[in-house]
Amino acid sequence: MKSPILHIGYPKTATKWFQNEFYPNVSGVYPVMRKDLFDRLVFTDIYSYSPSHFRGWITGEAGSKRLIICDEILVGGLDIGFGNGEFVLLMSQRLHDTFPDSQVVILIRNQHTALESAYSHYVMAGGTYSPSRFLGIKPMFIKPYMGYNQFSTKLFEYDKLIELYISLFGKDKVHIFLYEDFAENPNRFIALFCNTLQLDAPQGQTLNRLNARYSYIALQIQRFLNRFALGNTPFKQYFINFPSFYKISRSLILAADKYCSFPKYKFDKKVHHWVELRFKESNQCLSQWVSKEKLLRWGYPL
Repeated sequence: MKSPILHIGYPKTATKWFQNEFYPNVSGVYPVMRKDLFDRLVFTDIYSYSPSHFRGWITGEAGSKRLIICDEILVGGLDIGFGNGEFVLLMSQRLHDTFPDSQVVILIRNQHTALESAYSHYVMAGGTYSPSRFLGIKPMFIKPYMGYNQFSTKLFEYDKLIELYISLFGKDKVHIFLYEDFAENPNRFIALFCNTLQLDAPQGQTLNRLNARYSYIALQIQRFLNRFALGNTPFKQYFINFPSFYKISRSLILAADKYCSFPKYKFDKKVHHWVELRFKESNQCLSQWVSKEKLLRWGYPL
């Protein structure tokens, strides 16, 4: 039987599309349901998790089919930062202890657009802080533990995560792809993707974007309205909580934004300058696995 595929993200690299549209239409594979992944692997406490128990259960469910685990939660998250990297390390160790012979898929994205999409996601989730507060350019707290579970840009130092997974699974089993290649030509990307991972490409596959970034106007309106509801993020300020207001306002803003073709939200020049300086060193290390020419082509900070 072919080795399992661990598609671990990144967030905002079409992971939801792979989860919902791609892998379910690939023949001969068993994509693990997100609920099962959360309940049995991701959020099982450190005293209860057993690699053999999870492996035994999933083998019984998958049968002879090739196992697929695809979820961006495995490299952290956008709504909270999961500490200082302990969660990312724990997930990598659990995956290796449970499926040591796996092929690992890592999709990365230019930090400029990745973080713009992350901030848009934060506002969609009910956030109210500015990009500077969200990214940590202007720290919220003096004591480090007070911001322990906030979003962390450390997550987007790709070289660190790649090096971690290579140390566990081996260089030949860690496959790095660029979201920009996927966005430019999905059909060509999927052909290469399937060839690399020995998958049967589904026929007649369509690309339906499941998550879209807010326009600048919609984001500012939603950010203001979020001050009147709790939403889905604790990292915010609000005046009062009107029950159901968050869900209603978000639905209306998304519908209006889809109908009106306004320019997508982008950071201002100061934030982009910070991103350039913040990730330059990391991406220079990244170039040992991804060609510098390709990184420069897609505008990665170097």
